[in-house]
Amino acid sequence: MEQEQSSAGKEAVYVIPWKPVDHWVGILLLALVDLSLLAVITQGLGIRLAQNAGLILIQLAYLIPLIVIFAYRRVHPKALGFGGFEWSALGIGCGLLSASYIVILLHNAVLMLLGVDTQGIRVLELFSQLDSPVWFMVVGVIFAPIIEELFFRGFLFQGFRQQYGWVRGALLSSFIFGAAHLDPAAFLPTAILGFLFAYLYHRTHSVWVPILLHVLVNALGLCAAYAAAQMPGIIPV
Repeated sequence: MEQEQSSAGKEAVYVIPWKPVDHWVGILLLALVDLSLLAVITQGLGIRLAQNAGLILIQLAYLIPLIVIFAYRRVHPKALGFGGFEWSALGIGCGLLSASYIVILLHNAVLMLLGVDTQGIRVLELFSQLDSPVWFMVVGVIFAPIIEELFFRGFLFQGFRQQYGWVRGALLSSFIFGAAHLDPAAFLPTAILGFLFAYLYHRTHSVWVPILLHVLVNALGLCAAYAAAQMPGIIPV
């Protein structure tokens, strides 16, 4: 990714080594992967897959859009933004994350008042059905954050930012991020986090910052859900 200045000298122009059409091709390929996974889950294989190493292969399938597009365009993976960053950016991210969770908690409280299960409730139910949560935790805490940030921030947000500017690019990529999780109850919280991750990518020009914060979010959420599943009635959900 290259950053140039416009003739006015005020607005940054971002140059990426792939075409605007590639974003929609990537989204289409991602949708096909999502639908394939949904078909597997509806066949009753979800619990079995969630507790063995095959879950890693399923998560890696989400790299297919990037592999196809980057191979066709001959793009080096470094274009996704593997540069360094100042550690103070993580502090800023944690502060913004805390503010985001106020909105997310209010959203979840409204859903619970309406009798709608939140994403946390469904994860809690999943943990109660697993014989071993090891692979589910490994994928959720490590593989999912890395793969999702590479696609949604390193690839999709970068492209949309070039076309529409960073704010509209962040909004559009975060809405698609929320929809890709195939959970209407989790759409808004996921989209809010997606916007935050996009902002941090924009601010730091490094995909490592949203990856690390995504790891933190998933680790805290999954550990809390697992603890609640192990101690029902003691830890409130």
